[in-house]
Amino acid sequence: MLARAAQAALVLLQALHADAEGMTRHILPNYRRTHPPGYWRFVAQELRNYCECRRHENDAPDAKSVGLNPLLFEEGSCKVNRQALLAHAKRPERLTVVVMAYIPEQNERLDALVCGYADADMVQKVLVLWNGLPEHRPIISCATNWRSKQQGFYRGILNPTTEVEVIVEQTNTLLNRYRHAKRVPTQSVVLQDDDVFHHAETLDAFAWGRMAAPDQILGTYPERNFRLDAATGEYEYVFHPRKTASKQYSFLLGQTSVVRRDTIDGFIHTAPRQALAFIISHKPTCEDLTFHFYNGNATGLPPIVFEDLAPVLVLGERNDQMHKQNKKLWNARRQRCLNRLAEEFGGMALVRSKCRLRGNVTRLLEREADGERLWKYRDRAT
Repeated sequence: MLARAAQAALVLLQALHADAEGMTRHILPNYRRTHPPGYWRFVAQELRNYCECRRHENDAPDAKSVGLNPLLFEEGSCKVNRQALLAHAKRPERLTVVVMAYIPEQNERLDALVCGYADADMVQKVLVLWNGLPEHRPIISCATNWRSKQQGFYRGILNPTTEVEVIVEQTNTLLNRYRHAKRVPTQSVVLQDDDVFHHAETLDAFAWGRMAAPDQILGTYPERNFRLDAATGEYEYVFHPRKTASKQYSFLLGQTSVVRRDTIDGFIHTAPRQALAFIISHKPTCEDLTFHFYNGNATGLPPIVFEDLAPVLVLGERNDQMHKQNKKLWNARRQRCLNRLAEEFGGMALVRSKCRLRGNVTRLLEREADGERLWKYRDRAT
């Protein structure tokens, strides 16, 4: 018996040290994360509440009519299909996290960021895009098995189903984050800067949020909006949408965007050429605004902000960031981008909405336990 157990352990050890590329293909991910009791019931209620909000602001009949996934909601309503949600809960679709970086002095913290994601159950691949000099490219400590001409390598034995790859870009441009759809193995992709980190509960929310709203841009960073100046006929930049009467927003800042793989591929290939050229040649690039213009124009749908989920800043404040130096000047530049993009896209393509999601389900459970009423449509949510 002991000899048989030792032999089995040896086989397992050999498998763990085997080529990770093969393991990525053949070993299904084990979803180790457990959720507190009531988690998925609350997710269903939150999705129902969002759907009802969108239905009422558009005078629409059901989830499908407001762009939500008809496979997740009951036909003709906003009620969540329990079987569909349960299927996701048992085996959620994993994510690819795309991280862009270029500062060699931050490589140690970048290593911690990447390895943190590489050990997350919800992450199937971490794609690091290095916009700095080739000789300063990061060496990721948790990865092994170098295998490509583009400095690609795979995850080591801690989580052999997660792939890590580094690409050294030839040109330093924010457009690079949209160029590698073919290197993304999942349907859902998280585009983020190198100075934020999202914890497990946020990654979970990204997954079920994307399942519910496959064509919308999701994010956690503070939302923004626009308004039309009737006197000048120009669009103005609204920095604090929540302080306005409507509470509406129409785009999110670019620190984090959760989208479909096909969306980034469509953006880089079909967005107006002059809009993409501006991103390469100007600062601020307004790359995030351009992306929202593209998706709003393509789908007619607004983005979704997780209002209670905030990323953890892992690289601290950067003093050289333009929007940190002069807020008034930065907002004026962004406003010029609004009007330029409206012209290049043939009109205002951004779509407003007042509806938001909450993804911190653990906190929602605590609030309900304290007697707080959380949902307008709770009695029929699931």
